[in-house]
Amino acid sequence: MPPAEQLYAENQLLHAENNEMKLELEKLRAQIEYYKRKLFGAQSEKLDRAQMLLALGEMEKAARKAAEIETITYSREKSANDAQARRERAREAFEKLPVTETITIDPEEVKADPAAYEKISEERTVELDIIPPKLVKKEYIRPKYRRRDDRARPPVVAPAPARPVPGGHASAGLVAYIIVSKYCNHLPLRRLERMSPHWGMQIPAQSMVEWMRIAADWLQPIYNKIIERLLGSGYIQMDETPVRCNDPGTNNHGAKQTYFWVMETPGGDIVYTHKPGRAHEHAAALLGENYQGILQSDAYPCYQKYAREHPGVTALGCWAHYVELKIC
Repeated sequence: MPPAEQLYAENQLLHAENNEMKLELEKLRAQIEYYKRKLFGAQSEKLDRAQMLLALGEMEKAARKAAEIETITYSREKSANDAQARRERAREAFEKLPVTETITIDPEEVKADPAAYEKISEERTVELDIIPPKLVKKEYIRPKYRRRDDRARPPVVAPAPARPVPGGHASAGLVAYIIVSKYCNHLPLRRLERMSPHWGMQIPAQSMVEWMRIAADWLQPIYNKIIERLLGSGYIQMDETPVRCNDPGTNNHGAKQTYFWVMETPGGDIVYTHKPGRAHEHAAALLGENYQGILQSDAYPCYQKYAREHPGVTALGCWAHYVELKIC
């Protein structure tokens, strides 16, 4: 049996190695958590071990590939051609803009003695300007007429043109501007209400809400046609995305958690449907009972449940969830 001093020294060495292994393990766990958040987000579905190994394997391949790439840097001096190229690109962009005002500036010498000079050419300078939003009125005049030979007949007048807001004053252009501001530029209607006095008069947010409802009714047939074409494509990619919805009646600072359910076909239309939650029945309602074809999604169980209940549907997973779907 080895001496006690040797056993003690070996025990201390093993203890030190064990501590180093623990530190290395904690470091690796922290790195795994970091990469999981980077790949799937903090609120993503729980990942099983097989899916995690798939992701880490892809990271390892990417790291090896990056290590094989040689980075070469170089420097060069700027030349006059660079500035000239920028001016050319700016000139091409300006060509697309309309000219609203042209100002001719004559030299003081010519103004003093115009008869002594003749024009041989000219220099042009472009300055960008902006026309801010401005409310204007379109006025329709509909004269009334009566018969000269029979004044007993009622007068005649042309019917008023149809307007997008029955009984209202908003034109199609104004409604379209509010829609684009809200849904493309993400301006809440309350903020547009505060901005509207700068346009010429204040427009209440309640009026804009009604315009949005009317516009939705006008666009409903287009939406129905897109859904019909999407469900008939035989290949649907689907997901649900959390989105905070402003609701002054809630306790959480006037916002609550809702979801955009997204449906698309590769290279085709994309449909966003707003739902209050993430319940399974929302997916079934959006897909309907007659869909046949491929349903590609993440590992959220509602999609696999729909595929199991509809024999004509084949469930596919994305790369990040492929292993998990195979296990399921």
